[in-house]
Parts: sequence; structure tokens; C-alpha cells
Amino acid sequence: MIHISASLLAADYARLGDEVIRAEKAGVDSFHFDMMDGHYVPNFAFTPNHLKSLRAYSDLPFHAHLELSNPDDVLSKFPGLQADMIIVQWNTLTDPARTFDRICSQNIKVGLGLSPNETFNESARFFRDIDMLLLLGVYPGFGGQAMQAGMLEKIASARLLADQPDRRFTIAVDGGVKPGNAASLVEAGVDYLIIGTALFQSFDMAKTIRSIRESFAKSPRR
Repeated sequence: MIHISASLLAADYARLGDEVIRAEKAGVDSFHFDMMDGHYVPNFAFTPNHLKSLRAYSDLPFHAHLELSNPDDVLSKFPGLQADMIIVQWNTLTDPARTFDRICSQNIKVGLGLSPNETFNESARFFRDIDMLLLLGVYPGFGGQAMQAGMLEKIASARLLADQPDRRFTIAVDGGVKPGNAASLVEAGVDYLIIGTALFQSFDMAKTIRSIRESFAKSPRR
């Protein structure tokens, strides 16, 4: 099943609880929290306390994407905050295996994020240890960007790796996802479509989600 995850980076920050409710009623499958520290990327966004505060508004999975220069230093903030998955960026890790073990020890799923310019050459040896590979379609920091060229080919290459017998990870794409390219992303091999601007700035979010699902309804990967 293809999942649609709502990226709250594009939501109305003054009405986050209402935005979570609106997105769930519209038909999303999970929520994506971009946590930014102003160092790894030139922007600030969510903190672990946002997960804690917003959990009362939804039982859907919460995915925390640590776009931080020091992910290992903040992992202790997550116990009890009900993050279902923590995604860390490859180029922030000094000891990937240790970081993954620390996340798993909290009974939280592990995600690994790659920026558009990062290949699988070094990171692929850790793919047996992750639950999700997040391919960023844009350089992290700001929503509303157009997807970088070459993403379909990169997704297809990741799909080949994910389908190997000793692998168990799903593939997500975040950045530049919209109704017009969702079907091609699914055909290339994506399991999770992480969508922000195209959802929260749409006049009718439920209609937008229906149109996205209809666009790949005939795909064998739907």
C-alpha cells in the first residue's frame, strides 16, 4: 500500500492541532515532523515537544525527521513522546550503527535520509539496519521547492536495493511531491509520499488526496 504522509512544515503553525485533525479527516496515513536547528539547515522547525503536544490530536504514526547537526545529542528527548519513527540524515552521523541501535532501543523505527547529492555508495551497507530510506527531492531547509532532477532514477535504484531478500526497508520521498508527479514516483518505487505544500495550501485537502490516489490507482504498486 502506498502511504501519504502529511509534512507539517507546510501547516499553519498557529493552528497545528486543527491542521492535524484536518489532514487526518482528509485521508493521510501519517504525519512527518521536520526538526530543524538553524545549523544543519538555515531554518528552525519542530521540537520533540511538538510531538508530545500534538499526539492528543491523532493516533496516526508520527515520523520525526532530524535535520540537525547533532542528532545523537537529542535522541534522549524522545522516550515517552510517542515518535513511531526517527529519521536521521546520513551526513550527520559519526557512527551510524550506534545511532540506529540507540533508536531501536527505544522501540522506535529507524529511518535514514539522503540529500539529493548523496549516493548509495557509502550508506548502502547500513540498509539492512533501517526501516525506511528517505530520499529528499530537494535540499533540506525550506518547503515549497521544486523537485531536483534525476529523482526517478535514484528511486528506481533504491527500489532494486530494497527488493533484495535480506532487506526490509520502505522508500519515501520528500520535497516537491505533488499530484502531478505522484504516479511517476510510485511507478519508480516509492512507498511513502511525503507531501506538505500541495496538501496544506490546497483549497480542498480531501479532494487533493483523492486525486493523488486516483493517479496511481491502476499501478501494480498501489
